[in-house]
Amino acid sequence: MRDATERDSTRIRDIKAARTLALARRAEGAAAPERATFPYLVCTCGDDRIGLPLASVAQVLPGRPCTPVPGTAPALSGYVALSGRIVPVIGLARALGRPDASDGTRDHLVVLRREPPVALSVGRALAIVRAVQDGAQPEGEDGSLGNGSASAYVPAAEGSLDFTIIDPAQVLRRVIA
Repeated sequence: MRDATERDSTRIRDIKAARTLALARRAEGAAAPERATFPYLVCTCGDDRIGLPLASVAQVLPGRPCTPVPGTAPALSGYVALSGRIVPVIGLARALGRPDASDGTRDHLVVLRREPPVALSVGRALAIVRAVQDGAQPEGEDGSLGNGSASAYVPAAEGSLDFTIIDPAQVLRRVIA
């Protein structure tokens, strides 16, 4: 009887060990949980590539001459008429404190989805890219990438561009304040 009890105990221990190994293998082969991605409009801004959350973009238009207004913030390029409305145009490079390498002939205007409308003047609108927004490398004390408007850096993936995510609301707060 004692031998039967030992055999049962050994058998139960072997079954538990095999089951543990099978569960461990199943967990190893399981796919990693999918991370949420968000679409960004990637544009050039001087020598940099920036990404604007697509949810904040109403439309992208070819650049056009602005009517300058003396005595305004340096980042305010001027005003344009769009669909019967007068819309301020913010030079994104100047608003971010970067040199404005724009020659005005190949620019795009990115009209933001807000009221009243505002347009950002960028070098070129390049592509719409889906990316995970968890690659932030905080540099500033506020957790930003240095200038308060950048929130994360997205490294290049297969066939994709690298870019810095910019918060348009932060850019406008800096220019309007």
